[in-house]
Amino acid sequence: MIYLDKEHDTNKKYQEYDEVLTPLVVFLNNILDYQGKIRIMKEYGFKEIEKEVREVCDYANILEKEYLNKGIGIGVEKGTQKKNIEHVRKLMTKLKMTFKEAIQFLDIPEDEVKEIEKYFKL
Repeated sequence: MIYLDKEHDTNKKYQEYDEVLTPLVVFLNNILDYQGKIRIMKEYGFKEIEKEVREVCDYANILEKEYLNKGIGIGVEKGTQKKNIEHVRKLMTKLKMTFKEAIQFLDIPEDEVKEIEKYFKL
């Protein structure tokens, strides 16, 4: 098992099997840039690895962007839901609307209504 830690110092040597462990950790590390990986891998005698390192770097970047976008999407969705809850609450208190009237007034989609409704149940 290899534990990949962002703070792992790639200059430190492993006590055992360093010639295998360090290149493997460097190869799988998503913090090091392409040039840094190539430099360290060449220090350990790997010569024909540029294509593989580039592919792993590209794949790591794709995954990072994918999960970042997914997280942003979830955050936006939660923010929109929170705003809708606030708007419904204000309409209900200030204009004395019912929950149903408020969601119709705001034209909130049915799938979102079910989620928002949970916050108004006693």
